[in-house]
Amino acid sequence: MAKLGSFELVAGADVKAGEKTSIPSLFPISERSKEYQLLEDAKEGTRLQVSIAKVQPFESTADATVKKGDKVTSWRLIRYADFVGEIVASDNIKAGDKLLVSYKTAE
Repeated sequence: MAKLGSFELVAGADVKAGEKTSIPSLFPISERSKEYQLLEDAKEGTRLQVSIAKVQPFESTADATVKKGDKVTSWRLIRYADFVGEIVASDNIKAGDKLLVSYKTAE
């Protein structure tokens, strides 16, 4: 697995462990719009492992081809269906918690 990038976002909602939420519900647009620098090339269709602190990890597929060193917004890389899909909190999350998000290739 190659690490593609990691960044910290601030939760905008409270979510109890075991509850379902979504990325747009958990993080306000100001947080989702933050940019990070890609550490490796990512081709459209590449399988990704997405990890968010206090959330169960999930897999997605790269929805764009992006080059190493490019700056991208926090959620530009993953498929839209996964972006808006359900995610499950593994621990209690409070609004204001800083959560580390990381992307790795799953292949």
